[in-house]
Amino acid sequence: MAAANRNPTSILQHLDEIPFSIPGETWRLGPKPELIKASPDRVTPPCVYFTRCGGCQLQQMTETRQASEKQRWLVDLLKGVASEEKILPLLPSPKNWNYRRRIQLHVGPKGEVGFYAVKSRQVIDIESCAIADPALNAKLPEVRRLAAEVLAAPKRPASLSYELTLRDDGQVEIARDGEGRSFIQVNPEANRVLIEVLRRALDEIRPKSVLELFAGNGNLSYSLVTPERPWLAVESNPLAVEAGRATPAPEGSGVDWREGEAAKVAAQLYQSGKSFDVVLLDPPRGGAEDCLPMFRQWRPPAILYVSCHVPVLRKDLQVLQKSGYEVEWLQPIDFFPQTLNLETLIYLRLNPMAHPVKK
Repeated sequence: MAAANRNPTSILQHLDEIPFSIPGETWRLGPKPELIKASPDRVTPPCVYFTRCGGCQLQQMTETRQASEKQRWLVDLLKGVASEEKILPLLPSPKNWNYRRRIQLHVGPKGEVGFYAVKSRQVIDIESCAIADPALNAKLPEVRRLAAEVLAAPKRPASLSYELTLRDDGQVEIARDGEGRSFIQVNPEANRVLIEVLRRALDEIRPKSVLELFAGNGNLSYSLVTPERPWLAVESNPLAVEAGRATPAPEGSGVDWREGEAAKVAAQLYQSGKSFDVVLLDPPRGGAEDCLPMFRQWRPPAILYVSCHVPVLRKDLQVLQKSGYEVEWLQPIDFFPQTLNLETLIYLRLNPMAHPVKK
């Protein structure tokens, strides 16, 4: 029996019900769903591993349809937290393929090198990744050689992975099991879009001082600092702080670095009487939960929050709203074409008349 999809509320739920489908298509449901009537937005995925590899979920759609589905998913997920009129149209990635400058490759028991399969820990052996930079793909033979040496040793590790990073100098860094890992934006072209949006936001706010939490190695800091707005950057990874301190600042300006956990350093700054016009948050996927209680007391006038995981963002926004902050606007940016992931920048402003809600 042919059946149309039952119109789930988001693309995430839709793909969970019928993997690799497109809303509006007609499928015959069963143990092996069969496509009966295709969407006009369906395209042939260029990657031979698509539907087996778990890295991408949207290669069957045009980029235009991907953008509309991500926008709708974001609006639905943030209902009750950010009204639809506050959510700006998604900004596309300048590149839709070969954009990633960092990938993590897993090694299977027989020496397979690749990515995990869909909803599985089985490693799909690959020759190249369609969304990875060609410089990373060129290093796959070397990763196979390294993996073979480890697997041939008398004592095999319980698990084995390699992280490949294309550095700013054009060299590819290969790190086993994430050793010495520091944060880097995976999509450099989309990262420049984010920086431009942040620059316009700071020009609008015109802060005289900025505190950046989860600063990494200064990806945002050195692009946005100016002589008119002193910048204090906080990062817990000592290698990232070392790299940040070694980066030359624009003429006439500078970044003051503090090494430590964001929540602890923020508390110390607050207790010492420091104040900032803007706090810029760029936390990992787990969000900024540990830092948020500080805003109930500190109450800086504005917050710029960069998020790569919308479900966690929703929880953090609910906490910030109880602390008296209101969403001015939210700008999604498609850092991760062909996948369900999304980057967002949120501008929150303190309502001076609002009183923090007690837990």
